[in-house]
Amino acid sequence: MTLSKITLAMTFAALSIGLSACTDTQKESAQEVEVETKEMVTTAKEKSSVLYGKTKEGASKLADSAADMADDLKESTTEAYDEAKEKAGDAYDATAKKASETINATKEKAAELKTDAAKKLKDACIATKKKLGADPEGC
Repeated sequence: MTLSKITLAMTFAALSIGLSACTDTQKESAQEVEVETKEMVTTAKEKSSVLYGKTKEGASKLADSAADMADDLKESTTEAYDEAKEKAGDAYDATAKKASETINATKEKAAELKTDAAKKLKDACIATKKKLGADPEGC
């Protein structure tokens, strides 16, 4: 039960209780208020019914429009997904090729550095042993 229906029920209950304790003039006044209240309720029901109909019609149009938009979105999303998938594959291939080239270049540079480091280490060992008066043959 909505708030307006509860309020209406409480109004009728209050009027009914008030009618039993009133004088004739008060009863007539209360009856007039009751009639006016019933007319207001009838008017409110009619307006509510009209508004419900308009709302229902608007909601139906909105639902149709939303369905059309969803179909369009699905189609464009599928196209975008396919395009992104293709671009991602191309980017992956390019990245893999570049990574492979980088790894090979790094291995070559590491081999050069290793050779240079070994030579420098041997030279340092020889120089140290000569300074200490030891035989550099073990270097």
